Amino acid sequence: MKKSIIKSKLLLMFATAFVATTSVSCDDYLSDDPADKFTNENFWQSEDNVKTFSWINYDTFYGYGNGVTIGLSSFYYHGSDSKIDDNLSAFTFQQMPITASPTNIYSWNDYYILIRRCNLMLEKVPTVPMPEAKKNHYIGVAKFFRAYTYFRLVQKMGNVPYTDSYLSQNDPAVYAPAKQRAEIIDKVIADLEEATNLLLPVDDKNVTVNKYTAYAALSNVCIYEGTYRKYHLGQDGSAYLNKAKTASLAVMNNGGYKLNTDWKSLYNSVELAGNTEVILAKRYLTNVLMHSLQNYTNTSTIQYGLTKWAADSYVTTNGLPIQQAGNTQYTGDNNVTKTFANRDPRFGKTVNPANYGYKGKSFSAAALTSMSGYVFELYNNPATTGPDVTTGGRNYTDAPVFTLSEVYLNYAEACAELGTATNTDLDMSINKVRARAGIALLTTDGTNASAGGIQINDPRRTAPLEQISGSVSPLIWEVRRERQIEFMSWTTIRQMDIYRWKKGDYLDTSKNLDVNLGARIGTPVGSQTIVDANGYIKIYPTSTRNFEAKHYLMNIPTNDIDLYKAQGVELKQNPGW
Repeated sequence: MKKSIIKSKLLLMFATAFVATTSVSCDDYLSDDPADKFTNENFWQSEDNVKTFSWINYDTFYGYGNGVTIGLSSFYYHGSDSKIDDNLSAFTFQQMPITASPTNIYSWNDYYILIRRCNLMLEKVPTVPMPEAKKNHYIGVAKFFRAYTYFRLVQKMGNVPYTDSYLSQNDPAVYAPAKQRAEIIDKVIADLEEATNLLLPVDDKNVTVNKYTAYAALSNVCIYEGTYRKYHLGQDGSAYLNKAKTASLAVMNNGGYKLNTDWKSLYNSVELAGNTEVILAKRYLTNVLMHSLQNYTNTSTIQYGLTKWAADSYVTTNGLPIQQAGNTQYTGDNNVTKTFANRDPRFGKTVNPANYGYKGKSFSAAALTSMSGYVFELYNNPATTGPDVTTGGRNYTDAPVFTLSEVYLNYAEACAELGTATNTDLDMSINKVRARAGIALLTTDGTNASAGGIQINDPRRTAPLEQISGSVSPLIWEVRRERQIEFMSWTTIRQMDIYRWKKGDYLDTSKNLDVNLGARIGTPVGSQTIVDANGYIKIYPTSTRNFEAKHYLMNIPTNDIDLYKAQGVELKQNPGW
């Protein structure tokens, strides 16, 4: 069913028109602008104008992409920077190692434009005639977006310039030196904590920011920082982990949020507005804002696909890893039927459980194939058919941005990392996610993890690959596995998890051989696909990828380094670049 909400269309089109005049600078208007044109001086007159201005901020959440630009929730969730993880094969695989420093990175510019907009909101909203509660709400919106944008900058770049004031473009303070990442993160947390007190508890059915969006963001920031400090810096991250627990509980204790019965419906629904699991959604509307995700996964274009490393992470329904599950549960992977038998049902909902598709052997009328043999099913919705599925720029399924399931797993991880996890903690968080999935629940003694009364001892947890950077407790391992499975197609989440845990070696094909393998197909049909000695697809037969310490951060754009240098300020490049 197509969505056609006229008011939303008109407001969205107005917002789109207005962004063209505000994305660079609101100071660049001529003094004799026509009376029917908005300027920075005459715009801030009503609540409706403030609301419209704030809507443009939501473009920062890339969702499933815009128009014919492919952004798989998934593969490029928050923007156009290359996302590489251990779950998915990708054409960007060979981009690492990168030896040159690109002159420009789009997200750097986009993020600072958004930060400037937020600082303008914080300056102007207090002057707008509107009810005090609404005024506070939009101040909270600005603080939310400013905070989360700085958080993503720090995740990607480390130390970056910071300003919390709206500056004219010729203000020397525009070129302030970068601040330490730790200082910025503390400012981010302060902004989000303020936002939780300012934002209204409900606003527009989860398609705009509310109090609980800020709590979810605070949970994400604090779980990231607590584990980053532990694994990268060797510091005590417990203060941040406790903040992650507190923020998560604020969402978990709100009775309005509940898990969907069907996990797949998070990713293939035409309408997520009002969905009880989704804390924030990116909404698509027919003929207003559409994407090409379903087009990508339902046509003859060769898809990305799950790696063997990812496929082997799915437990059997008794909650045990395949290396421990026993022959009655895990029947091997000699063919597609055995591979999916008795496995976590999310496996067969993510990719096609009945057929492999690869170069030389496709399936279905659409000739579906993937780089690894595993063909995506996750985004298919039987209610959308014909050109609305197969035509680029015509898809209109909604994309989740923040979900209750992520908050649950943040809480479980914080408890596990703090060493305080109880069975009650697991039952109110991770076990809700596992129960929804249809796999056995976890129990713990605080360190170990069991499923169905059997203590879990995954051989991969203590394998040589883990010893490189240090193995973790069985409980932490299982919580991490649950994040990997629950968010299998959210590349940004997985990549940032790997980075904060200091597990970049998962991406290195010389250390993690399974990240360069796909499905086990035996002897391939035709000569276009190459397999290893055991019959697994070799995703990149002649390529390797090395992970270096410098890859934990992206490079600072060299053109910005030059701009700062011209102003007499040193903007330091990240180590190794």
